[in-house]
Amino acid sequence: MVQIFLKRTDGAVECINAPATISELRSYVAELEGVEACDLRLSTAAYDLSDNESFDLPENSTLFAHLRLLGGGKKRKKKTYTKPKKIKHKKKKVPKAVFKFYEVKADGTIERLRKDCPSETCGVGTFMAQHKDRRTCGKCGLTFKNP
Repeated sequence: MVQIFLKRTDGAVECINAPATISELRSYVAELEGVEACDLRLSTAAYDLSDNESFDLPENSTLFAHLRLLGGGKKRKKKTYTKPKKIKHKKKKVPKAVFKFYEVKADGTIERLRKDCPSETCGVGTFMAQHKDRRTCGKCGLTFKNP
């Protein structure tokens, strides 16, 4: 039997004769602490002892008893981004934007300023967008080049 020192969870140090296997040692320490053996963690020299390892502790070594903690994983490293965030396009809100599609004449008639899309899928009322070199329908994609 090997004589070892056991530092318990409350900080008290005891001198015990070590049993033959680590699983027997874990169950013995669990009885001393009053907890289940699966909740107990044994370590020596910053090395955790598992039940399936061989028992080769030197004489008069110190064994530490800890309780297992839930969520005691590694702290995640903060992510560093190489490129800045893409700025999303914000739609400009134009007050009274309808006025650029129609014109009211002096005699009270209304004239359409934009050309309607001649496609059968769009029909009357779908205006074509005016670019500097073309006119395009936003609904069907029909495009006419300006002369």
